[in-house]
Amino acid sequence: MSHSMYADPALYDLVHHAGTDDEVWFLGRLAKKHGCGAKTALEPACGTGRYLAGLLARGWTVEGYDSSRAMVAFARKRLAGWGKRAKVARGEMTAYRPARRFGLIFNLLSTFRHLMTDREALAHLKLMAEALEPGGIFVLGLDLSLYGKDEPDEEVWVCRQGGKRAKHVVMSIPAETKTRRERIINFVITIEGGRERVMESAYDLRSYDAAQLAALINASPLRIVKAYGYDGRPAVLDGPERVLWLVLKNR
Repeated sequence: MSHSMYADPALYDLVHHAGTDDEVWFLGRLAKKHGCGAKTALEPACGTGRYLAGLLARGWTVEGYDSSRAMVAFARKRLAGWGKRAKVARGEMTAYRPARRFGLIFNLLSTFRHLMTDREALAHLKLMAEALEPGGIFVLGLDLSLYGKDEPDEEVWVCRQGGKRAKHVVMSIPAETKTRRERIINFVITIEGGRERVMESAYDLRSYDAAQLAALINASPLRIVKAYGYDGRPAVLDGPERVLWLVLKNR
């Protein structure tokens, strides 16, 4: 039987758990190096709240929001022990307005690319700019396209967390210049009680090459102050590195 793993927050968390601690550490490092010193963080499309939990354990006050009721419920349960230092709400990336400002905002895993038009993307960037403390940073993590040179790709890995285990297969079909839509196909295979269960999901992500992303950011209230590769090394937007974490600030 086929299901989408996005309807199963526990499974989604299992698939994305690996590397979370390292990424949280790097977020803290970027905030210390480029930010304003306020240990307050906002995560749009926060999913199961795994990044927020990591920041809370490091002394941060956090807020997250997601459009999925199931993800919000899971994240609230995960963060319940932190009291007023943690808030999780339901909201959309193009509409959610927090009641406070933050020293750090982050949108990773190419989640930003779920916004399928420049209008939606700009709306999100403007909201994030409004939500930043003076001197605060917005960390935007995404993959860039290289039209005409990208090839179909497949990644396979085994996910482990506690006693749980799953196999994750991700296939991608490159975007074309005109459509700017990269097709992502996910399969997650688990075995429970001797039965194999397959979770399948397929969706499109909006593509950006370096020039398209630069133009979008230039049209927003934000500016790029630094770029990093996924390995944490400094990078440039139009360089060879395709997976980037961009550090943005208000102009």
